[in-house]
Amino acid sequence: MAQGKMPTHNVRAKTGRKDDKGEDIFFTVGAAWPFRNGDGYSLKLGSLPIGFDGTLLLSPIKDE
Repeated sequence: MAQGKMPTHNVRAKTGRKDDKGEDIFFTVGAAWPFRNGDGYSLKLGSLPIGFDGTLLLSPIKDE
């Protein structure tokens, strides 16, 4: 992970639960930075939810 660089993606964990519409519920649990050579990502996780089923999703961080 490059020092001082902002992450480009959120790391989201699937909880194993569904919302009112029957869709999977994900929680943001960390961040991801691309490798310098562009050949993968470095992940930093801060937590995992109870009921975590092993599924992680990388989603781009959106400017707000």
